[in-house]
Amino acid sequence: MIEKVVNPSCLRNQHPILKALLPWLSEPGQLLELASGTGQHGVYIGQHLPHIRWQLTEHPSQIQLSQPWQQAANLSNVLPCIELDINQPNWPAELGQFQYSFCANLLHYVSEQEVHHIFKAVSRVLNTQGLFFCYGPINEQGFTSDGNASLDKWLKEDVNAQAGIKELSFLQSSAQQQGLTLKQRLNLPANNVILIFEKQ
Repeated sequence: MIEKVVNPSCLRNQHPILKALLPWLSEPGQLLELASGTGQHGVYIGQHLPHIRWQLTEHPSQIQLSQPWQQAANLSNVLPCIELDINQPNWPAELGQFQYSFCANLLHYVSEQEVHHIFKAVSRVLNTQGLFFCYGPINEQGFTSDGNASLDKWLKEDVNAQAGIKELSFLQSSAQQQGLTLKQRLNLPANNVILIFEKQ
């Protein structure tokens, strides 16, 4: 097994995320997490919500990151990570259908075109009235804090010139084009939000 990697931001935000999602994850169902990374969110939320069957996914090049967390937790409802390149044209049919999907700190790491593709693909795998939870920073007619402005600058200069924090209006419009309606916006610490989209 590879060495366990600890993501400090996950440790900071995992409880606020769980607390915010609790009312929305009351019904049993299958959940698809995109870009699970270390798998810490899935493990933490999964141990508090045993009725949610949490499927970890990650790009093939990073798929082993979550193995130590998932195996150490040994939770029957948090499934081993499977390969998913979110940019591939068609996601594998064997993924199946889900009542929920979740991503954390993903949308600002990718381009606007990739955001369009993510919404399109998630819409395909969600059941009608299924929910897509997107956690992270957003812009509202510009940056909402100096910290977000600095994060955006770093993303564009050091990670991906096409990345950056997205405007709420853009996210809402992009999702709507794929049959995902913004149902709720939850404010979380450190200028982060959870946007909840519902499949129509």
